[in-house]
Order: sequence, then structure tokens, then C-alpha cells
Amino acid sequence: MLRGFSKRRGYEDASDLKKKSISKLSSQPSNKDFEFRAKNLFDKSDSAKLKNEKSLDQAGKFLEQNKYSLAVVAASSEVGDAAKDRKLTQARAKVVRDYLVQNYRFDDTRLKIIGLGKIPKPGEPSRVSILNYN
Repeated sequence: MLRGFSKRRGYEDASDLKKKSISKLSSQPSNKDFEFRAKNLFDKSDSAKLKNEKSLDQAGKFLEQNKYSLAVVAASSEVGDAAKDRKLTQARAKVVRDYLVQNYRFDDTRLKIIGLGKIPKPGEPSRVSILNYN
């Protein structure tokens, strides 16, 4: 029973969320971004289970075919409890990173994650961004 809950959530252990994460986004502008609305990627609004992995393929191909110094999977949420949103967005970023690493060949040590929690601007949708820096 608990195993299914962990799978829906996107991670087995909270310490999994700390691996490969960064504490803040770079102040430098990224050179190539991929933006995805969370409702198009994930099973439910409170879930980190992917339902439409294939939409990430363009980003995966870019990572595979181009050189970059750092890429970041950044996830954000639009509503809810701040602590829960932080954990949910971390889990979503990790699930997206895991999909890219498992399906594309690139230097995965340069692909980091960040869960941004709740978006500060009202009305902006929950999203996942893949940001590439040179």
C-alpha cells in the first residue's frame, strides 16, 4: 500500500530529492529553455507521476546533441500549501530528470534539479522548465 503512494509521489525517500539538486537558479540568462505546463506532463495536480513523457523528447534530444555547462530542471506550482508545494515541485523535477537520464545519452552530472515551490505571481500555471546554460 505504501509503495503505491511513494510511486505516485515521484520518490521513495525524501533524501532522494536532495541528490542532484541546487539551492537557487543562476543569475545568468539561460541560452535555451524548454517550458512545459505541469497539467500536460503529470497525472494529477498533486502528483509527480508522468503521464506524457514523450513531450520531454525535444529537450532530451537537445541535451544529447548539444554542449552545455549546466542544465536545470526547475518545477513550480501555482496553488497549495508552501511546504507541500516545495516537496511536490522537487519530486516533479526529479522525475523529469530521471526520465531524461534514462532515455538520452548526455553528461548527467551537469543536469541538476530545483523545486521552486509556489509561484509568486498569481494566475501563472504550474510548470516545469528545462534551462540550459553555456
